[in-house]
Amino acid sequence: MAFFTVARRGRWTFIRPDGEPFPSIRVAHAHDTNLRYPHNQDIWGTRYGGSREKWVRDGLGADLRAWGFTTVGSTAEYISGTGLGVTGTVVDLGHAEDLPGADVARAGLPYVQALRVAEIESWNGHPAYRDPRAPAFAEYCDHLARTLCRPEDPLLLGYFLVDGPAWARHPTGAGWPGPLAETAEAYYATATAAIRRHDPDHLILGDRFGTKAGAPDEVLDAAAKHVDVLSVQTFPGPGALDTALETLERWHTRTGLPVLVADTGNWCPTRLSPHRTGSMRDQADRAAGYVRTADAFAALDWCLGWHWCAYVENPQRGWGLKDPWDEPYEDLVGPITEVNRRVADAWTVRDA
Repeated sequence: MAFFTVARRGRWTFIRPDGEPFPSIRVAHAHDTNLRYPHNQDIWGTRYGGSREKWVRDGLGADLRAWGFTTVGSTAEYISGTGLGVTGTVVDLGHAEDLPGADVARAGLPYVQALRVAEIESWNGHPAYRDPRAPAFAEYCDHLARTLCRPEDPLLLGYFLVDGPAWARHPTGAGWPGPLAETAEAYYATATAAIRRHDPDHLILGDRFGTKAGAPDEVLDAAAKHVDVLSVQTFPGPGALDTALETLERWHTRTGLPVLVADTGNWCPTRLSPHRTGSMRDQADRAAGYVRTADAFAALDWCLGWHWCAYVENPQRGWGLKDPWDEPYEDLVGPITEVNRRVADAWTVRDA
């Protein structure tokens, strides 16, 4: 059985099981619980019959295909607090768990699976820097791998580890107990060995490093020995895209790995969240920002694709492709569809 791989075909690209190049253009953060708030729970019942399977198939999967997306990204959703980067504070338990891979696969699109091997996210108000050199860490990683790995699924693109880890310095002051280089080597060697025991074939996409939280050189060097792809997330404000790309290119050069932009996006005031300011003026402005960002990523021969945040707007995140009542923001999804299809067509022609 064949699975997704990565290779250079004029540029770095994912390769589908059938051997064709594949740009991973996807939506990050698509969780059905966003349709089970008091303001929209009736839609969950009337439109989807209260069924996750129907929502994945007739909602998420159908929308992503219609809008030219090729993949389902990490499904964990932001559910509480104000969040690091909005007020400069951290929150406790600010994200949901990813949906089970078996459920996401019903969309019929390639998807990713996350294994949260450590609680060291920069947004996490109560991080836990457990020593990855200890036997308990290896036991936990093996538990996650044997629980979550899906070795027979050809739709699985690969495995993420931690979302936005704070490797250098956590905002709460917490940190690793040992030397950083030694700690990082133990962390990646142990986590990836557990995955490989239970699934020797699928890609390991690694941590999703944030340009704000940073990625120390010692950590990049350790990751480069054990993962297949350098996954990153960046949310540059207006005029800051070039600076973000310089950081990503430096990380790519340091590791020699192709880069997947695993989380990126912008936001604007909405009916549910009129206070969301500081990025874009309205949905049309968001669309123009998406086009600029997508064209910039697609032009980089070391970029494998990008994952856009997010699917359905919820009260905490305040941004999405659809409003809180499950209707698309037409001024946004129209231009997004056009550029997604253009990039995918050019990717296939150029790299065939």
